[in-house]
Amino acid sequence: MKQFEFVVQDAMGIHARPAGDLAAAARKFTCHLFLKKEKMEADLKNPLAIMRLAVRQEEEVTITAAGDDENQAIEELKDMIVKIGLSKSC
Repeated sequence: MKQFEFVVQDAMGIHARPAGDLAAAARKFTCHLFLKKEKMEADLKNPLAIMRLAVRQEEEVTITAAGDDENQAIEELKDMIVKIGLSKSC
């Protein structure tokens, strides 16, 4: 199992577009991927589940990957999060 944390920098938090981008990227992998905010957790492959977390700017979240391609998933998600402007670094 691999995981990383990041602070959301987008002024609107994780809204529909980045939730969709995250879910689309996550669906490329066979491993289980989750987004966690405090004690709540969402399947990263489901954009509606991501949006239900209501992640706002400056909140810290954790992405967890468990499975055969977890290393590749984590690295690609880190790059994508910075590329779409959700965070400045992961």
